[in-house]
Amino acid sequence: MGDLIGAQALNARIDAVSGTKLRGRVGKRWQILTIRNAKIRAPRKTSNLSRTIHEGELTEQYASVVVSANYAAAIELGRRAVDIYPRPGRVGRNGRPAALAWGGARRLSGSLRTGASPTTFARAVHQPARAARPFLRPAAQDALADEGIVAEFVVAWNGAA
Repeated sequence: MGDLIGAQALNARIDAVSGTKLRGRVGKRWQILTIRNAKIRAPRKTSNLSRTIHEGELTEQYASVVVSANYAAAIELGRRAVDIYPRPGRVGRNGRPAALAWGGARRLSGSLRTGASPTTFARAVHQPARAARPFLRPAAQDALADEGIVAEFVVAWNGAA
């Protein structure tokens, strides 16, 4: 049997597409596009969530994007219903079990303003489940669909022949 016609060119193209240099460029581009898209899609009240989206680890094998806000998973994936009770052993001013307090004039952080007092008290609070509002996964999928990432592979494939 003879040699396969074009085998050398095909091997050169496969090596070019699977090379670590290309994967590093594509991974970095994916990180940048994912971060940009996630910051745009992130729900806004204080913009803290979008400020905490940043680059994760970048290696030859994978690239990651990290969201360091402690509540990011609850927004991305949703949250089940929660019942909140005062800490056990606490006693209020009247000798009865402590109550949760909220309301009144508050800062954006949630703490009471100077001179303000809470207006609402309860022995327990039920917070209903919250639906997911995904922002990171759709951003990553949009980044993969970007024409620039596909173009990197096309240029590497055509340049190796």
